[in-house]
Amino acid sequence: MKYALVATTGYILLVDLDSKRVTPLKKDQPEYYGISWFPGDSELVLSHSGVNNSDLIDIASYAQSEQGWLSKGTQNGRRFLSAPHQILCAPDGRIICTNTGRNVISIVDLNRLNLFQEAGISNARWDRLSLEKITGDHLNSVFLQNDQLFVVAHGHNKGSKLAVFSYPDLDLLSVTPLGERTGLHNIWITSEGQRISCHSEIGALIDIDCAEPLWESGSPVYTRGLAATDDYVLVGESQKTGRDLRRNSLSAIWVLDRKQWQAIDYICLGPYGAVNEVRLLDVPDLAHHGTPLHNIQNFLAESGFRDLPPAEMEKSEKNGQNFAMSNADLVQGKLDLARAVWGGKATWSSYPLVLGSPETLNDGSKRAAVDNLCLALKKDSDNQSMACFSYALEAGQVSHVSAVLGYTGKGGDTHMAALLIQSSVGGGVLSAWRHKGDGWRQLTEIANVFGLPLEGDVQLKTSHLTAILSVGGTEILRLDASTLGLDHCNKGLGIRWIGATVKPLD
Repeated sequence: MKYALVATTGYILLVDLDSKRVTPLKKDQPEYYGISWFPGDSELVLSHSGVNNSDLIDIASYAQSEQGWLSKGTQNGRRFLSAPHQILCAPDGRIICTNTGRNVISIVDLNRLNLFQEAGISNARWDRLSLEKITGDHLNSVFLQNDQLFVVAHGHNKGSKLAVFSYPDLDLLSVTPLGERTGLHNIWITSEGQRISCHSEIGALIDIDCAEPLWESGSPVYTRGLAATDDYVLVGESQKTGRDLRRNSLSAIWVLDRKQWQAIDYICLGPYGAVNEVRLLDVPDLAHHGTPLHNIQNFLAESGFRDLPPAEMEKSEKNGQNFAMSNADLVQGKLDLARAVWGGKATWSSYPLVLGSPETLNDGSKRAAVDNLCLALKKDSDNQSMACFSYALEAGQVSHVSAVLGYTGKGGDTHMAALLIQSSVGGGVLSAWRHKGDGWRQLTEIANVFGLPLEGDVQLKTSHLTAILSVGGTEILRLDASTLGLDHCNKGLGIRWIGATVKPLD
């Protein structure tokens, strides 16, 4: 395992995993996403959007977005794809492509450009009609195992799903909701049947059949791009930014020990933009089709990559050492945060994250920055009559923490009641809020409570029809389900916070 390819919004990067040397191979046909190749071939197959993803905000922009195409070496296919994402070169000589903007999977034959096959999991024909009206499924990732094609639907605020099609017929066999999760990317079905995906929204890697993540970054990042061998797993990392800033954001790769699911290395790539895909080049990539690129040395030579002569190699190594030294604190800090998550797994085992990627502190608490709303929900299998946690608000900025109850959302910040303590002049202020799917509304019939501490312990005790909130051991509110607009109080408990630090106590 020496070489990895990384697709970002603006580049195809070659990464030497030993020396950590990063070489841009392509930058003239963005936006890049999918990377694949046919077994026995030394030419890359790539997907290109041909548009700036940040411009896709409504039906008018999507109607103009069908400028994407597939390329194989110097050969280019028809421009008819809308914001294509992951691709896979199939054994029958065709390319499986997530035609994401068009809300379908498209199967393309570069030798028969006017003939293609497509299928979706719903009747929606576009990924969205506006920023508020999201009708599509956002199909973004594919994995072929035997005669079954597995497809991830990001799901937006409707929750992620895993679809299974027959291949090559594309008959839809099943669509499985993935619980209280949204924003998933990548799907890898291991030889043992384990189903692994990037839970991008929380900066983690998950087994979709388990509540707890396999691995978490412990910092506010976006995970997307997955490659694997028997011993190691590579995960792409991007900064959490708005779409308009993705092209110049920092990118990185995590290297995980597959047996322990712990980070063993972190490779800073540079300001190459958001990572869309990661592929291993010279060894079987088990998260792809498992066949290395043929004649790698020829590919490297044709791509302009070369082994440096001794003098230049010495200079490059010196530059690399300087780069490593300048980023040493960052790398060590990243690894320390990931290890802190591992050390604090027991603390959060009953409260898996479903939204946001907070920073994990040494004592096991999690801090969410002011631009990083986080939500953790108590497992259904645990005691749903009680939720207890400590909190610390940050004065002088947007900072609040809520005891959540009645959550029925699909991994988004919707469908719940929230008893919210907000940082304010003179201490914390408690108010009650409700989200029924159409936005947040304060329950003004429940009076605000002033003078609460900026740090303390919260206990939410519930029965079927009653909720009692205590702070620092003192009862603050006693409410019934009807007042909160709920059918029952003792389900869907959790913690919601931003600009604050929290830690479960039960």
